[in-house]
Amino acid sequence: MKLDHIHIYEYIQEYLNEIAVINYKKGQYITRSDETFTEVFFILSGNVKVECLTEYGKVFLVDELSENEFVGKFSYMYEQSLLCDIKATSDVCLLKIHKDTFNKLQGNSDFLKVFLFKTSKRIYYMYKKLMMKNLFSLEEMFAFHLLKNSENDRFEFKNISALCDIFSISRKGLYNVLNTFVKKNYIKKDKNSITIIDKKQLFDLAMHVRAFNRINDSKIKFNI
Repeated sequence: MKLDHIHIYEYIQEYLNEIAVINYKKGQYITRSDETFTEVFFILSGNVKVECLTEYGKVFLVDELSENEFVGKFSYMYEQSLLCDIKATSDVCLLKIHKDTFNKLQGNSDFLKVFLFKTSKRIYYMYKKLMMKNLFSLEEMFAFHLLKNSENDRFEFKNISALCDIFSISRKGLYNVLNTFVKKNYIKKDKNSITIIDKKQLFDLAMHVRAFNRINDSKIKFNI
């Protein structure tokens, strides 16, 4: 993506000599949880994920972001430390905004409005995911995920670990759901794909999750 095409170009153009363009390969860590890191990144292309790894080896997927989004250790801004890793899930190109430059940008109310809108929207999305995990069963959420992300009744996935990351569950927990769906003849599972056999049963099972995720066409919106 060309710099003059990004959402924040008009705000950063006078500081371009202070902002680095950096690249990471797929699988590289942009920052680790134990690093003191105060820069802010803006994604030009590619995808990253933010995850938390416990001392017991459990991985919790916090967020996934792509181009035109900010990423960084924003918890520092709220005097917190969430101890998260930021990792490239594809080849990624980023703007690296030093804290001193970011402090200057905060003086521009229009930039600050965009930054706060984008980051608060992600926080709301993460909060909604956490609510779903507490409100609905894994079976309900998995049925919804299959229906939403399938094409011609076929859902493809990279591997089981990637699915476990999405739902922040163990392989055993996911296999229990898959085996249940197979036994009930809802789905047929192949190596890296799932074929939906009984869409109506999945649709009924996901009913409350669908209602929870229904887009609200309210006229009250941020004007950004």
